[in-house]
Amino acid sequence: MTAQISDTFIFKGEQYSLIGMEGGDLISPEHFGMHPEMLHTACYRGFYATYELTEKELYLRELTLCEKDGNYLPINGVLPEKENHQASYHNLSILLPFTGRIRLAKDFIQDLYTHMGFQKPTAFRTVYDITLENSRVIELKDRSRDMEKKRGAFRRYYRRLIQAIQREDEVSKAFSLAMDKK
Repeated sequence: MTAQISDTFIFKGEQYSLIGMEGGDLISPEHFGMHPEMLHTACYRGFYATYELTEKELYLRELTLCEKDGNYLPINGVLPEKENHQASYHNLSILLPFTGRIRLAKDFIQDLYTHMGFQKPTAFRTVYDITLENSRVIELKDRSRDMEKKRGAFRRYYRRLIQAIQREDEVSKAFSLAMDKK
């Protein structure tokens, strides 16, 4: 169980983490004829991206991936920089016609870090829900206060879950006839 690398959004000149999405899909390596595989335990899906959201449009700016066959194709004429078992595409300018809602966050609270999946919105001080139609922002809602009120709820749930798993393991040991190997 490892925390996952989130996609990055440049919005109003600042960097945000993508922590939620609904209604549509962003880009993936399959759009460019490549097939990602796990990059490492912090990137099970095999890729991560940087986007830029302007007042009028949404662009893919960077893409890092591990292509399962090592077949790194040019993206809009841009060749990747290869390093070990991954490649990164920089200086992309691909307009995305996204329609849906995204949740962006920044100012992560390190004490609320969860070592599993993507970080939850309550672990950030600044959270926005942004509704887009063909990449145009049609609604921007500041959810920071809502998340502050719920702060720590997922962390408490996660801790209870881990404790339950550990207790279950201890119960299994109590009912086991396995012999010590000492």
